[in-house]
Amino acid sequence: MDIRSHHLSLFLIAMILVASLVFVVDLVTPLGWVVWLPYIGLVFFASRLQDRTSTLILSGICTAFIILGLWVDYLYIDPGGTSIGAGIFNRLMGVTVLWGIAALVMRQQRIEGAREDVVRGMQESLANLKTLRGMLPFCLSCKKIREGNGYWSGIETFVTKHSMAEFRHELCPECEQYLQAQLPREPSIVTCPRELLSSPHRD
Repeated sequence: MDIRSHHLSLFLIAMILVASLVFVVDLVTPLGWVVWLPYIGLVFFASRLQDRTSTLILSGICTAFIILGLWVDYLYIDPGGTSIGAGIFNRLMGVTVLWGIAALVMRQQRIEGAREDVVRGMQESLANLKTLRGMLPFCLSCKKIREGNGYWSGIETFVTKHSMAEFRHELCPECEQYLQAQLPREPSIVTCPRELLSSPHRD
């Protein structure tokens, strides 16, 4: 279990203990009182959890306490007090408001979770982005580049491996004139169509 999960578990346990205290207070108050308001505050405070499952568990426990408080109050503690109709209406209103708040809290948690996923994805993309930095040791003769493991790679291979660039083969005007002058009568790469020379290439 990581530190964040451990903190979530401790926070949820603390909220359940507070809900138990509210239930005890509920038992010593008349049925007509709006004793379910502290439960609403607990569910609203659960938005700090950033975990919809914990919010759902806490809402279910608070709902059970609201209904259980009505049952215990009416049957055992104050049977002849406030009418059962008023008590039921009171508790139904409390449960309705509680789950309305819970739905809003879980919606906000879902939005926050989606935002965190987007931020995490952008951070991973930036971490995986290939860039070339620093000084590159290369051979003065063949122009190969020495990598960190001591292996010498051609420029095309090295740049393709360590960046997002790709190569395509072409002839600059100077080289084209030079090759035409050196091989005037031989069929060579100079006489090939430029479309063939410009084809993408990767090592």
